[in-house]
Amino acid sequence: MVWLCAVRRRVEGSDDDAFRWFADLHKSGRLLPTDDDRLRDKAEEARLLFGYLKGDLIELVDGAGADPGVERETDLGGWLPSRVIAFEEGGVGEIWCGVCVRSADGNFIRAETRDLLFAAVEGYLAPVEFEARGDWPTGDVGWFEAVRLGLR
Repeated sequence: MVWLCAVRRRVEGSDDDAFRWFADLHKSGRLLPTDDDRLRDKAEEARLLFGYLKGDLIELVDGAGADPGVERETDLGGWLPSRVIAFEEGGVGEIWCGVCVRSADGNFIRAETRDLLFAAVEGYLAPVEFEARGDWPTGDVGWFEAVRLGLR
């Protein structure tokens, strides 16, 4: 990102010296970027990251839904290990979705991030029955939190 903070011709020693003008802008809090601008940049970065993670997870869900019984795994955004498996029997289906509590680099993920991803899948598949689970249908998955979504 590039910020253009201020532009003015500089005439050294004059009453309207640009450097003095820039210093006055800075002291008065009018020189950008401000803390609000930085916060807005962080919020936009978080929104974009979530969009990438959500898109990867929805793609994983679609792949699992197209091939029931086959577990699919990927690192969402190249960063967050996730897995999905779908089952279908007698016109009723279910999709299990697991998101790791740690990123690929070993750092812990905020619970809110996982919750938002699970909510995105729930919204994508709606209407569904949503159930948080402490197990996984194919065995132990260690550092993952899982949900089961019942479909009709």
